[in-house]
Amino acid sequence: MKKKLLGVLLALCLAMALVPMTAFAEENAQSSKTSITTVDELLQFANAVDNGEYDDKTDAVVSLDADLDLTGIAWTPIGSTFDADGNLLHYFSGKFYGNGHTISNLDFSENYGKTEYPSFGLFSEVYGAEISGLTIQGKLDVSNSGYVYFGTIAGVAADSKISDCVSDVSFTDTDKYINGTAAMCGYAINSTIEYCQNKGNFSITKDVSSFQTGGIVGVAQNSTVQYCANAGEMTSWTPCTGGIVGQLYQASEIINCYSTGKMVPLGNGTTDFGGIAGTVGAGTEIKHCYFAGEMDLSQYTATTPYKRLGGIAGGVSSDTPAFENNYFVGTENVPACFKYQNAGTEKTLDSMKTEDFFNEITAAGGNYRFNSNGTPILPAPKYAVSFVVTPAELTNVTIKVNGQVVTNPANLEAGTYQAEVSADNCEVFNSNITITADTATHTQTIAMTYLPADYTKVDAAIAKANALNKDEYKDFTAVEAAVKAVVRDKNITQQSEVDAMAKAIEDAIAALEKKPASTKEKKPASTKPGTTDELPKAGDRNSLALWFALLFVGGGTAILTTVYGGKKKRSVK
Repeated sequence: MKKKLLGVLLALCLAMALVPMTAFAEENAQSSKTSITTVDELLQFANAVDNGEYDDKTDAVVSLDADLDLTGIAWTPIGSTFDADGNLLHYFSGKFYGNGHTISNLDFSENYGKTEYPSFGLFSEVYGAEISGLTIQGKLDVSNSGYVYFGTIAGVAADSKISDCVSDVSFTDTDKYINGTAAMCGYAINSTIEYCQNKGNFSITKDVSSFQTGGIVGVAQNSTVQYCANAGEMTSWTPCTGGIVGQLYQASEIINCYSTGKMVPLGNGTTDFGGIAGTVGAGTEIKHCYFAGEMDLSQYTATTPYKRLGGIAGGVSSDTPAFENNYFVGTENVPACFKYQNAGTEKTLDSMKTEDFFNEITAAGGNYRFNSNGTPILPAPKYAVSFVVTPAELTNVTIKVNGQVVTNPANLEAGTYQAEVSADNCEVFNSNITITADTATHTQTIAMTYLPADYTKVDAAIAKANALNKDEYKDFTAVEAAVKAVVRDKNITQQSEVDAMAKAIEDAIAALEKKPASTKEKKPASTKPGTTDELPKAGDRNSLALWFALLFVGGGTAILTTVYGGKKKRSVK
């Protein structure tokens, strides 16, 4: 008894010990995701980055789950701790999901250009990061001079990906001598920028000597800018200004991008100014792009021919760029690129709004959507949607979206789809799924239902048992128990258990023993009323009385001998 009690106590202690460990494990599993719903939480996240809590944490997830208004906040970048040499000490490495939300009234003006912030934006610099689904709205009026990599999303993005983001931030400099970059992403290194748009206007009227301005990227180094668009106006006197990228070099590429914003080059022709890219370098590519904005030369004092102004690219710093399937709105004396006259094909704006132009650019490899009210627009962003099908051990799983078999994950645009999933031994799953910019919709968990088990043998065995008369058998309880033990909720993967139920009933029936037949024979009953075929039995007083009655009625003399009490008695006359 003592040993049993000790075992119970030990088990209780172990259970009590496991409870906090389990809770801690769950808390730890959730700790890698940070949800931001208030301005204070955004500032707390920024502080955590400055403290080094996100250095190289590429699996960290930060989710913006509400729109935020930063009115009245003098913004300092997320990741704002630099050493004396301008090296960032702590930075963000992880996934920042905007989920389609907007950070509005973000004012970069007060701290831009200060020496303590050489990289500036919502983030100063990100490494190995992913930023998506975020819209930034605000302004930057330059009040401090200095060298700054400025990007509304990030000043510098290295080994990172920025996708499905919108920048609606105006950048204005009228009298400060500035250096660096201005764009959605200031400096992209080994990174991909895709499905992004710029709506903010850039105006730099001060003559500066080292500055790169682009609607999407200021400087792209060994990076890809694809499926991006610029609608912002650019009035600029910077050395490199492009509707999409200011300076494209070192094996970078611009693919399937367009700019419709008005371009106003300033100066006397000493800067590179292009509808898509300001300056292109060795090993770079511009493909399937078009510029459909106005080229306003009213403030351009250069003389013709304009050697550093082009509808596609302004200047070329090497002899090895590649141009393919590009188009631009013609402006007098403005070629596609002075050095590469065939960098693009000249069109009128009206012709670029036609279905014929849409067919032309897409037939040659461009990926656009037809726009009946203007020039072609970008394809909708596609999201990698993962289907988690349970149970995990299912075989031959097939996923169809709108009737078409897809890979897992599948690249899907935002929208509602009819999903069909089939697997061995399962009922077919059919349901609508909705995909949005919210990353929570990018994982679809589908629980499959197994087909029911086949109970045909069980039903046949039960019918056989019900047909029997249990009163004919010595013991029918085993059959009744086997029938009662049948469980009706088994699925096809448990068929062996169901077959075992049928066998148990059959075995119980086979083991039945019938009761033995009766061997006693009964004589026919007398048909004469009041008579009996049996003689009086010894010791039967009722029979003795009967004999005396008969004797008296007969009126004669007789000797009666009967058995009474087991002894003979003699009666005489």
